[in-house]
Amino acid sequence: MTIGIVGTGTMAPGIAVAFAAAGSDVVLAGREPDRVAAALGRAREMASLLAAHELGPPADAVTGRIHGTARAADLADAAVVVEVVSEDLAAKHAVLAAVEDVVAPDALLATNTSGLRVTDIAAPLRHPERMVALHFWNPAHLMPIVEVAGGEHADAARVDEAAALVRAIGKVPVVLRHEVLGFLGTRMQQAVVREAIALLDAGVASAADIDLAVRTSFGIRFPAIGPLESADLSGLDVIAAIHAYLLPDLDRSTTPQPGLRDRVARGELGAKTGRGFHAWPDRHISDVTARRDRELVRRLAQRRADGAEGAG
Repeated sequence: MTIGIVGTGTMAPGIAVAFAAAGSDVVLAGREPDRVAAALGRAREMASLLAAHELGPPADAVTGRIHGTARAADLADAAVVVEVVSEDLAAKHAVLAAVEDVVAPDALLATNTSGLRVTDIAAPLRHPERMVALHFWNPAHLMPIVEVAGGEHADAARVDEAAALVRAIGKVPVVLRHEVLGFLGTRMQQAVVREAIALLDAGVASAADIDLAVRTSFGIRFPAIGPLESADLSGLDVIAAIHAYLLPDLDRSTTPQPGLRDRVARGELGAKTGRGFHAWPDRHISDVTARRDRELVRRLAQRRADGAEGAG
C-alpha cells in the first residue's frame, strides 16, 4: 500500500516513518524541494533511533520506502493521503483540493489537524464522506496513540477503515464517537496547562516546581492508569467531595490568560526564542528533548515486552 504524506513540518517525518516502518511505501510531498530534503533527513534520524533500540527495522529499510517529491501528481497511486500542513483552514483546503484532483475516488483522505473540525476541513471536497482525522501525537514515531474521528459527512465505514489502518501500523487507535475541538488528549492537556499558568501567575510556586509536581505525582501514574480509572479507585464519593470545594477555586479562564498573553507580546515564545515559562539555552533544548525521547523509547520497549496494543 502506498501512503501519501503532504507537508514537511514537525509532524510529517514521524508519520512517514511510522508507516514506512510497518512496510508501506510512502510519498512525502511538499512545495519546496529543500524542505522535502530536510524532512527526509529528519525521517532518517527517527528511523535510526527506532532501529538502535530494536523498535523498528534497519534505518535504510525504512528510509528506502520513503520517497520525497514536490509534485502533487506523484501522489496518484496513494491509497491513503494524510494532510500535515499548518493549522490554517484555507491552506488545508488548497492542499486537499490538489490531492483530490490526482488520487483515486476511493482513496482515504485524512488530516492530522490537532484542533480544527474535520467537518470544516472536508466541506469543499467532492467526496467529503472519505475524509477523516488521524491525529498523530508528537513525536509521531514514538507516541502510540492516534486519535481517529469523522466529521458530519464521514462514512462510518471510512472511520472504521482508518482505525484499522492505525492498528495495522502498530499504533493505538482511539476513536471519537463525534468530533470535538482539540480531540481528547489536547483538551485534557490544555486544561492542565491552563491551571499551571494560573498557579504560576498567582505566585503559588515556580515554573520548575509546577512542572516537577506534575512529573512526580499524577503524571507518573498516567501510563498505568487513566483519570477515570483513578477516580473509580479513589471512590466517586471522594471525588465528588473534592470537586465540591475545589472546582470553584480552579481557573476558569475562557481566553488566554494575562501571563500567557504578556509573554507572547514580549516575544517570549518558549524554546524557539530562548525564553518562555523557562529559560531555554540551546543545550537545554537538546537535553530536554533527549530526556523526553529516552522516556518514550523506554515506555515503547516496555509495551512491546508486555505485548501491549500499540507496541510497534
